[in-house]
Amino acid sequence: MNDTYYRQGGPVFLYDNGEIGVADSQATQDTGGGLPLYFAPLELAIRYHGILIIWEHRYYGGSLPFEINESTGLALAGHDAYKYLNNEQAMEDAVYLATHFQPPGYSKEEGIHLSSPSTPWIWIGGSYAGSRAAMVRVRNPDVFYASWSSSAPVQNVVADWTYYNPIEQTMPANCSADVQAAIAYADHILTDGSADENVLLRRAVFITNSANPNGIAGFSSPEDLSYWDIASFLAYPFQGSFFNFQSYGYAIGLSTFCRQLETWTPFNSSSFGLESPASLITNNTDNSAPTAAGIAATQGPQNAFYAFLYAIIQKGISDHRMLPSNPRAPGDTAAWFWQLCSEFGEFQVSSPHNAHNLISRFYNVSGTEAHTCHSMFPYAPPRPAIDAFSKYGGWLMQPSNTMFTNGALDPIGTIAIQATTARNPRAPDRHSTVEVPRCGTPPPGGRVYGQVWPGQVHVSDFSTDPFSREAVVAEVAVELFAKALDVWLPCFGGW
Repeated sequence: MNDTYYRQGGPVFLYDNGEIGVADSQATQDTGGGLPLYFAPLELAIRYHGILIIWEHRYYGGSLPFEINESTGLALAGHDAYKYLNNEQAMEDAVYLATHFQPPGYSKEEGIHLSSPSTPWIWIGGSYAGSRAAMVRVRNPDVFYASWSSSAPVQNVVADWTYYNPIEQTMPANCSADVQAAIAYADHILTDGSADENVLLRRAVFITNSANPNGIAGFSSPEDLSYWDIASFLAYPFQGSFFNFQSYGYAIGLSTFCRQLETWTPFNSSSFGLESPASLITNNTDNSAPTAAGIAATQGPQNAFYAFLYAIIQKGISDHRMLPSNPRAPGDTAAWFWQLCSEFGEFQVSSPHNAHNLISRFYNVSGTEAHTCHSMFPYAPPRPAIDAFSKYGGWLMQPSNTMFTNGALDPIGTIAIQATTARNPRAPDRHSTVEVPRCGTPPPGGRVYGQVWPGQVHVSDFSTDPFSREAVVAEVAVELFAKALDVWLPCFGGW
């Protein structure tokens, strides 16, 4: 909490950290005690002489109320530990805080005055936390007076195959065509190939996963691999990589991968066999001149497949060099998977309606449920209970005093409130407006107050990113929210 800039009557800004624990270093940085980086919630607290709270979600970080296996992150008590980890309970935690606020250094009377509804509480969150920011204005509008919801997946689905549409549409045509050709080649071998072709493909994929420093551990031979395992290994550039398109866009997430795929040299592919050294897969001069049509169109789908494997390995090596260890705590990972498997869904799987997928058809809902959900949590429900989210309105929700922002290239934006039919054919194509609606009233005509940021990806508008110029977007976003607060806050009693 930072109350440095607080003056009597100022609002309380609650920044929801979402599905990851709040480290001490982050709390220090976000509340203004670290490097001088731009952080939108802090800027708002300064501008409106308010209090800033960095909120840690139940069961994440230090808010974990049970013992876990330090290696897997799973609760030792099993289902009894996780049964109270759900969206409703977690939202009620924040509601209780807002209505019973008693910060250190303040008298009981001052705490009562700082609590809702005596003081305006404003929820700010991105991604899952952004969904919560929007939902709380439907669920508890009497407690949280306003919200800023960034990159929020409000339309919950079990299978989110539209996730890959913005990625495919942003990639160079030759790169996306070659990934699709490589995946189609692999799927064809797995479904219709000969026994020898199947064995050879398994060996090539096994070598790829083994050579990737960020590959999936626990496999001793190609025979151990299920079809879903193979599909998971091949999805690494889009699913397994920390430096992914969703968070960093094409330039950091995929540009080097695409370059190495397209400049791959085919001297070794035809000679790869069951007795070949792994170096025929892992090593390449990658100095061929790329073509506009791509490798599959000029050299055939088998060569595109081997080029794809090589590019996966190189991306894994590069990723590992930049980030040698997973920054996410095992307990946070387990908690998030429980929420996905029990309520959220949003499994980013292959599309059954698209013959040209970036990921294998075997990366599907049933495989995800079996190999992730029920493998980790044998007591998980057969399917996520997504009605826990859908009841708040999904795409059609109309909370008042709420600003929605999204990145135009965000893959999760296909299920956000500002989703377009160009990204998701099922989206209602609601229009955004920067005209501030009256306090307590949603924008007319089904419009959405907020902005879609061109060229931006997931939660690009809260803070400085060392890899981009997102601070500029954050500054514009703060001005847009401040424009709304200048209209909404005077309506609050006491202002």
